[in-house]
Amino acid sequence: MDATREKTGIKLYTGDYCPFCRRVKQELERLGLGYEAVDADADGRQEVIELSGQRAIPILTIGDEVLVDSSHIIRELRKRYA
Repeated sequence: MDATREKTGIKLYTGDYCPFCRRVKQELERLGLGYEAVDADADGRQEVIELSGQRAIPILTIGDEVLVDSSHIIRELRKRYA
């Protein structure tokens, strides 16, 4: 995904089947933010557990900060980038 703003350092741990992940992706795209998507089932499930202590997705990282829960992630994105 190409960033339309300066490099954000955003990484989204996601899954194709996850409606909450789709909501976060839509918000990232609406805000014009570039991000790296990590397929939690294929590549990153262990990393998800290490980051959050749980298996649930989506998980969004901004630099070293870890955000969980799609509603919280979306509120945080809007507060920072809208």
